[in-house]
Amino acid sequence: MSPNFRTMKRLLLVRLTMAFSLLLPMHSMAVTPKKVLIITNRGCEEICKSFQQNLQSQGEASFIVRDIAGDTKKVPSIISEARSLKVDLIATWGTGVTLAVVGKHDETDPARHVTDIPVVYLYVGNPVQSKIAVDTKRSGRANIAGANTSVPVEAQVNLIKSYRDVSRVGMLFNTDEPAAVAQAAAARKQFESAQIAVDVVELPKDQDGKPQPESIARAVDELAAKKVSFIYYIGSSFMLANASLLSEAATARGLPMFTSLEATYRKGDVLLGLISPLGGIGQIGAYQAGQILFGNRKPGELDTPTLSRHSVLINMKTARQLKAYPPMKLLQFAEITN
Repeated sequence: MSPNFRTMKRLLLVRLTMAFSLLLPMHSMAVTPKKVLIITNRGCEEICKSFQQNLQSQGEASFIVRDIAGDTKKVPSIISEARSLKVDLIATWGTGVTLAVVGKHDETDPARHVTDIPVVYLYVGNPVQSKIAVDTKRSGRANIAGANTSVPVEAQVNLIKSYRDVSRVGMLFNTDEPAAVAQAAAARKQFESAQIAVDVVELPKDQDGKPQPESIARAVDELAAKKVSFIYYIGSSFMLANASLLSEAATARGLPMFTSLEATYRKGDVLLGLISPLGGIGQIGAYQAGQILFGNRKPGELDTPTLSRHSVLINMKTARQLKAYPPMKLLQFAEITN
């Protein structure tokens, strides 16, 4: 074997050894997916799915979904599971779930609430009013982030007024959910400042302190007797579960309904909606989670983003039933459903 050949052989072996040594760290540094627990209230719907899809586009993540089916008493065991699994982040769906997980900012109990794991809340209409957040710009809480996905009440009122002349609106809601009470108070204030009278019916509670579906039709009868121009939908887990019952009762009595929640609009015979698209809510929540998991940002330091685009929805089937046809100017940019 010639000296030149031996030299070339040794050089080749050195290069192969160096290349192999460079590959070793890549194998040993395989990315471990971030572990994310999502707590939902009635299954993993569009927001939940959008959140997962958009978070995975930012980095490796695995998901554990736990649904409470409207029963917040299940939350403590889920929190225990989150700690035992050492999850990297918890995403909470809705006001009730979020409050059960993190508590009110002035009533936080570390023994019951999550203070040591990052939490991103989704689909919370009024985080400040419900005391999930301290301020509209940031949560004001070290481990909590979220987005403002609610539609401004002023814009809702203006849309209703642009649809038809409105002198009175009606609201019916259950008082056992704090978010519903807060929404009703904010909406009433805005309507009255626009010189529109508001009639309110609080759904009665049973012996267990819960409203019952059969009380909805009677409440709609009360509002019909007051000759309201619109029923303004107040969101809650109970009302969403019975959205079809409510909208059908309203339509049968000749009353149009308005909602600012897409899930409610899609479930019933609601005439008019101004909504933050569900997919967009999941996307903006995923952006916040990505900042925490892959950008090394602290939840409490993140600004609270706001969805700036909203969609007008008009149900023409209901419009025909009510003989309440929309003005042409709305038809130019609304999403029409039947």
